[in-house]
Amino acid sequence: MNSITTALTAMRRSPYQTLAAVIMLSLTCFVAYAFSLLIIGTETVLTYFETRPQVIAFFELDTPTDNIQQLAEVMRQKPYVNEVSLVSKEQALELYKEDNQDDPLLLELVTADILPASIEVSGKTGGDLDQIERDLDQATDVEDVVFQKDVTESLTSWTESIRFIGIGSVALLGLTSFLIIMVIIGIKITAKKQAINIMRIIGATRWYIKGPFMVEGMLYGLMSSILGWSAMFGGLLYLTPWLQDFLGSVPLLPVPYSFLAMQLGIGTLIAMIVGAFAASTAAQRLIKR
Repeated sequence: MNSITTALTAMRRSPYQTLAAVIMLSLTCFVAYAFSLLIIGTETVLTYFETRPQVIAFFELDTPTDNIQQLAEVMRQKPYVNEVSLVSKEQALELYKEDNQDDPLLLELVTADILPASIEVSGKTGGDLDQIERDLDQATDVEDVVFQKDVTESLTSWTESIRFIGIGSVALLGLTSFLIIMVIIGIKITAKKQAINIMRIIGATRWYIKGPFMVEGMLYGLMSSILGWSAMFGGLLYLTPWLQDFLGSVPLLPVPYSFLAMQLGIGTLIAMIVGAFAASTAAQRLIKR
């Protein structure tokens, strides 16, 4: 309790230094919280699109229905297959009519007999789609296999880029915050150097001297984490209606409150550790002198 009181008094007596540390660390926490949500969101979107039917095999026109159903059953038994859907000639005609309903001439020229039946297969992960494509390509009665591989690869590339940018940004801002706290605590220790020397002469331990400064660093982390998370949460609430319209059927929003609470708890713990470690490092260097 004495260390907390001392730390609060020191923060109150140097408001501008406290404000600088809290603002910088709050920015770091905000970016960390925002990018963690963005990374989780992009992973969810990628997983969603990876499990949609993306490998489509078109059968020859004279392929018996039994052969089509047999291939569908074989694919369902594969451990890496998530879902198998059959599209008959009649269903293909209905889809064709929906796509070309504004052009009556095209509708008159096309019948179910000239449209091939098809099978749509999705994998459990994006890496399974290549194997599914090979399986369908080697199957009998299959005339053509369509796989929009570039779409999956683009989504994966974007996800990895966001992850690297997020980690790099948080690391850079975290290092800057660490150094700012070290400088601020160092200035305060230098200003109290005479009092610290007296405390050491009368037998005070290093931990007793460093304690208030470490608590001050932890308080910086606590306040900054709460401010950064609050800003992120406010932005999330503001953008949620727009994001729901934009994402459509992707099951991403609303974000579970349990995840937000866990995010705040872990982030606050890390921010307090960073603040305490920065203060301890500054105190250790100056006390040795």
